[in-house]
Amino acid sequence: MKETSKLLPLVRLVLGVAVIAAVSNLGGDEILQRLTTLEDAPTAPVLASVVLFSLCSFASFYATRGTPIPSFVAAIALGIAGHTLFSPIVANSTALASLVTGSAAIILFGGGLEMKLRNFMRLFVKIALLAFPGVLLTGYAFSWVTGAFGSAFGFAIAPAVVILLGAILASTDPAAIIPVLQDLRFKRRDTKDIVVAESALNDVVGTLLTSAFLKLSLATLTLGAAYQALATAETWRFLATQTIFGVVFGCVGFVLLWILTHIKRGHTDHYGADQVYFLATPIIAFVGAAAFGGSGFLAAFVAGLLFDTEAHMEKIEHFFNQVIDGIAKPVIFLLVGALVDIHALIAYAPIGIAVALVFMFVVRPAVVFVTLGAYGFAPNTPRGLSWNELLFISFVRETGAIPAVLLVTAVSRMTSPMNGLVEIGMWVILLTLVVAPPLTPYVARRLGVAE
Repeated sequence: MKETSKLLPLVRLVLGVAVIAAVSNLGGDEILQRLTTLEDAPTAPVLASVVLFSLCSFASFYATRGTPIPSFVAAIALGIAGHTLFSPIVANSTALASLVTGSAAIILFGGGLEMKLRNFMRLFVKIALLAFPGVLLTGYAFSWVTGAFGSAFGFAIAPAVVILLGAILASTDPAAIIPVLQDLRFKRRDTKDIVVAESALNDVVGTLLTSAFLKLSLATLTLGAAYQALATAETWRFLATQTIFGVVFGCVGFVLLWILTHIKRGHTDHYGADQVYFLATPIIAFVGAAAFGGSGFLAAFVAGLLFDTEAHMEKIEHFFNQVIDGIAKPVIFLLVGALVDIHALIAYAPIGIAVALVFMFVVRPAVVFVTLGAYGFAPNTPRGLSWNELLFISFVRETGAIPAVLLVTAVSRMTSPMNGLVEIGMWVILLTLVVAPPLTPYVARRLGVAE
């Protein structure tokens, strides 16, 4: 009976995906055509897509509740199944970019809130090694693997796609990692904090790296030349501007939150206006930084990192977390799924699966030991790391929300087809979310880093 109850949510998910796929493929075009011809409701197609978003968010949550499969995976499957039905939003580049960037800013802000500033600063050197040289090494290595496997498998993958895939997929995802680690009791808190903080910071570094590459003429560059271009004065100026204004407006976001905290200290009641203000803060930080050429994603993260939620703000933060789980994350993954052509996804399966496995079990461990391996020689010191702790960090390779955002962003900015970008990226996201989360608790206990 227990086994049946565990399988029931997955059966419901399969049935839900099948129903949406049948409606989308058999009657999707006719449904959209009828909605488009409604003279009294010209916005009906977009509104219908929004309703479908809500239903799919609900379905993805309850279909995976109590299972080791993250709800993101279900959202991607539902997005793929409803490809035609989501087209009113996917075909509108402005709506697509607005939904994706807004959701990403909120998620990164939430990632900053999850990490206490004092813990972040205490572990900053280790975190920075994983997030700065680690992201560069990961991006380069994955791009090289993708290029090599492309030739071996007979796929003609453009250099721009190879370069962008490495940058986009170089970061891990706190939204996928944090829930997996919540029920684990680590023998040393540092192990968990390093993984969580790295995932929050390298999301920002990954966005900066992708933004820098999108400024280059990738069609004319080789992989080596693209990374050499990062060392030019022009690229450094771009990254400096992105960083400086990102930090400045992150501080602005923190000040706005401090004002709200100060106001609420004298009022125990909570109102909808408080929650809207809190929710708007990362968007304000994002837009402010972007207006001056800064990184909006960095601004949103810094605002969350600097802010320490006090007891009287917990209900407001709880509402914010529900918005992330119920709206921001599902929207991103549903849209990424909707961008995928199922036939192309199947066609790219051999190379997508192969590079994903190499990514998880070769590239990630190599990068961790190159960047943090020196700490393994002093395992019994407060600042050191045991080899088992390094192995555990190597295993954590979930890739989720922000890489998905960057995939959508890259597609929306490209004027020419980017064959393989979304398909290979999707295989990596899917496999890292399906393979790693269920096994992470087992690996942690087997290595002796958690009880």
